[in-house]
Amino acid sequence: MTEFRYQAVKLLPHAELIEELNSGIPDRIATALYSASRFDNDWDWVQEQCLNNVAHESVRVRWAAVTCLGDLASFKRPLKLNTVVPALERALADPEIADPAAFSLSMVKQFCK
Repeated sequence: MTEFRYQAVKLLPHAELIEELNSGIPDRIATALYSASRFDNDWDWVQEQCLNNVAHESVRVRWAAVTCLGDLASFKRPLKLNTVVPALERALADPEIADPAAFSLSMVKQFCK
């Protein structure tokens, strides 16, 4: 079982987000996704970063990606539902991230009608 611990999300400048996302280091990628979903103003870009990482080899990154899609929905950010919903539905088949994917899918359905 993968162990996760809560860490406060810090604001990272956009240039640093790009650097972290391209680092290849799962913890840094996940941290960047969490920061981007809360603080970055380019919601389309953030959504794409999450979608690009839903099938990442690292469970930590996949978990962050699906969680952040739900966060975007709960923050009432515009989402491309025809892309986000199928991605979250596919993630339900991944036992390591099925729970956060289901929660995020429920957030999308609740807030993005």
